Amino acid sequence: MKEGVKGSRGQGSRVRRQRIVNLLPILLPLAVLLFTPISVNAEDVVEKKSYAIGVILPLSGKYASFGEEALKGALLAAGVFNKGADIPIEIVVKDSKDDPDAAAKAVKELAEDERVIAIIGPLLSVTAFEAAKRAQGLKMPIITLSQREGLPQIGNYVFRNFMTQNMQARAAARYAAAALKFKRIAVFYPDNQYGKGLAAPFKDELKMNNVEVVAEGTYAEGQADFSKEIRKLFKVKETEKKEGRRVVKTFNPMLSVDALYMPDYFDTVSIIASHLAYFNIKGVRLLGSNGWNSPRLVELGGKYIEGAVFVDSFFPFSPRHETRLFVSKFLETYGMQAGALEAEAYDAVSMIISVLKNGNVNREDVRNGLAKIKDFKGAAGSITFNADRDALKDLFILTVRNGEIVQVN
Repeated sequence: MKEGVKGSRGQGSRVRRQRIVNLLPILLPLAVLLFTPISVNAEDVVEKKSYAIGVILPLSGKYASFGEEALKGALLAAGVFNKGADIPIEIVVKDSKDDPDAAAKAVKELAEDERVIAIIGPLLSVTAFEAAKRAQGLKMPIITLSQREGLPQIGNYVFRNFMTQNMQARAAARYAAAALKFKRIAVFYPDNQYGKGLAAPFKDELKMNNVEVVAEGTYAEGQADFSKEIRKLFKVKETEKKEGRRVVKTFNPMLSVDALYMPDYFDTVSIIASHLAYFNIKGVRLLGSNGWNSPRLVELGGKYIEGAVFVDSFFPFSPRHETRLFVSKFLETYGMQAGALEAEAYDAVSMIISVLKNGNVNREDVRNGLAKIKDFKGAAGSITFNADRDALKDLFILTVRNGEIVQVN
């Protein structure tokens, strides 16, 4: 797939494209990136003038790599490297510096620029919160890219296009109840913000779907031996029997469940999966979170994670047309595989551009246009903004099949 996406082009085209890729480390940190397209047709509903979208991301500090990933998606959606773009879009970039004050100041500066009709970002919870508050006060439409709960509730100019913990946990629970028809599920999660933030809505959604949580347990973050916790969770009874000079231990789990939900990361769940096999816990489907979505899951977990089901906001190998198109464009432009942040930022900018194309050319109209978006075909799934301006998405349900991660839905 990686070789075939680019298609056949002349040597000169490949050289020019490689030059663009080589210049990215210089281009991405620039505060302003300007694209001047070919003239717009007279019949276009958007006026022949330059429009700008503000982008606030961490481009310095320890989260700079995440900011650069999102920026790549935003630039691609705006057509910065595509002379065939049909409306003039300028991307005005501001560095949030992992600093809430810097993020709020960036919103103010962007709001003072009459060309800027909307903002996307920031990524971090604390910067997104301050930026959203300032944007609401200035009546500037903003699509945040943060999972912090309650962001859109700040005000009617604040939107969110990002998968929250609540969203993915409930999607996993609904799939377990509706598609897999499970009735008895155990929950095993790390005693940290990530684990607890996913376990709570998962259990709540199961209850709403008449699925019983028959047992739950926790473990310490960074833990490597889960023997004690697993034996307790599954009520494992141990017997010993002498075979000649050898003493053979036999484990018999007394708890029967359809599935075990483990919201953690691929390295930890791979260890837990092998522990389950050791204690003779069989026929239990493993359910997980977006932290499982890595090729390393299969490498580390092997046969023990075969058939596992988990949820994520993006899957680059999805058969969806919009996802395949985005992945192909991203690979052709940047020479690398796209990820979730790139896709979320791409979709946020694309939605703003779609609103502009419909004739919404001032900030209030853009806000109203975004609020009406329904079933937008994005790279990261179909998007509809609900009454609270949170993006409802068709999340990607993934499974491990024959040693590979594949999409179910």
